[in-house]
Amino acid sequence: MKVLQLIDSLRLGGAEKMSVSYANALAKRVDGSYLCSTRLEGSLKEELDRRINYLFLNKKSSLDKNAIFKLKNFIKKNNIDIVQAHGGSYFIACLVKMVWPNFKLVWHIHNGASEKMNLFELNILKFLSRFFDGIISVNITLSNWAEENLNCKHIIDLPNFVLNNSSTAIGDLILKGDRDAFKIICVANLRPEKDYSNLIKAFNEFAINKNVSLHIIGNDIDSSYSKKILKELENSEFTNKMFYYGSRTNVSLVLKQANLGVISSRSEGLPVALLEYGSAGLYVVSTDVGECKNVIKNNGIVVNKEDPISLSKAFNTYYSNIELAKTDALKFHNDINENYSPSAVVSKLISFYNTILITN
Repeated sequence: MKVLQLIDSLRLGGAEKMSVSYANALAKRVDGSYLCSTRLEGSLKEELDRRINYLFLNKKSSLDKNAIFKLKNFIKKNNIDIVQAHGGSYFIACLVKMVWPNFKLVWHIHNGASEKMNLFELNILKFLSRFFDGIISVNITLSNWAEENLNCKHIIDLPNFVLNNSSTAIGDLILKGDRDAFKIICVANLRPEKDYSNLIKAFNEFAINKNVSLHIIGNDIDSSYSKKILKELENSEFTNKMFYYGSRTNVSLVLKQANLGVISSRSEGLPVALLEYGSAGLYVVSTDVGECKNVIKNNGIVVNKEDPISLSKAFNTYYSNIELAKTDALKFHNDINENYSPSAVVSKLISFYNTILITN
């Protein structure tokens, strides 16, 4: 079996990380593991296993003929059996399948925002879904949405997983601010669904008369939203306690310097950052979005989305009770290692592939 992971970018992000993790995890389990980035390269390229056969399309537009036929020829030349298209990369995958149908196409849904597509986007996706041979979602809500709205009968829930980075590189990022501060970290790109305004308001409430700091790692996509968030950080009365680092590799090495990992989103599927927090041994606080509550169970604190006061109180619960924080962090760490390891997920994935391959 030969499998190609398809992703639009290799910049730091949840879906992007998972495309690399799937390619790396499959390298030991299938005849050939491949990865193609359609539009942008990025720092995650450095994390690809050396056994991965890599292709960059440098796609210039949605209907870039050169990119479409370059991908078609790559699939044909390498006798690829399955293309697993992450996020929006399903569009070019469907165009390729129209001209070269000799592979199975699996769409991987990562983002809970898929449920809130406008009618035009949904109609395009519904039409193109007839080319899907299978759909992978990160939670049951997305599976139910796909089953109700799309034209594909093979749908499976597969959680994200944490793949230990085999790199021996030493991280060069030291978290800023007071070394002894209670450090909150958030790993998420500066996008509206991540709701950084909620986090900043919560931290402003929490930080009063405390030795605390907030550390943000994520890609600035240079949008009006990201500019707004950077301005909010700059204008906060606690700007000297809040630090933005941009996009970083070797995030696991940075997380070990923090105390608490936070998800402040208004929409999610199953954020990879949440699993990384657990793997790093952090205590966690999250808004009640996507699969977060089911992942955290009773091993962290979950609050309503878009509620900065509740988020601030959750921070304070762990700040004022470090023994509780350490106990929850250890339980969460053990649960992540047991239930979100690559071995269990990839075994189910390969079984799903085999089902698709034998289905006409």
